Order: sequence, then structure tokens, then C-alpha cells
Amino acid sequence: MSTFDGLSREELMQKVVELQTGLAELSEKVDTVKGENTQLREENNVLKDYLNNLMAKVGKMPNLGTTAPSKVMLQQNPDGAQSVKVNDHIGELTAPAVDD
Repeated sequence: MSTFDGLSREELMQKVVELQTGLAELSEKVDTVKGENTQLREENNVLKDYLNNLMAKVGKMPNLGTTAPSKVMLQQNPDGAQSVKVNDHIGELTAPAVDD
């Protein structure tokens, strides 16, 4: 038997309205998640392009990684990295400092 058997017309109408409201809420949540997913995909593309450009530039640097960083350079630049703002949502990307 159906769960709606034995309900009055008014009760059935109330159930229909409740179900329609629930469906509308679920549809709204799905649309919100789709929007967030699209935004994250766009941000991922920005990061992918950024990393590809960064790796291309690093690949052109001569003698990269062949010698240890000088102590003088680390003392002048204690962070050992430059902060880069990629996106307000993501924040800043920084390379870790080299510690002994």
C-alpha cells in the first residue's frame, strides 16, 4: 500500500507542497554545487597555467640546483621565497625557506 492511502484531500495537497518545496531546495543545492565546481575548475586552470609558466621559466635557468644556496643570500632574504598572489579565493603561494 502507498503511504498516501487514507489521507484526506487536504493532507495530500499539503504533502505535495512539501515534496515540491523539498525538490526546489534540492535543485537549488545542485545549482550551487555546479557553480562552485565550475569556479574550482577555472581556478585549477589558472593554477595549471601558472605552474606551467613557472616550470618553463625554471627550466631556462642555467645551473639551477647545481650548487647550494649561499649563506649570505639566505641572510639577506630570510624567507627564501617571494610571495605570489594567484587568486583572492586561493590566497598566496610561497616556496618554503631553506633551513639548515
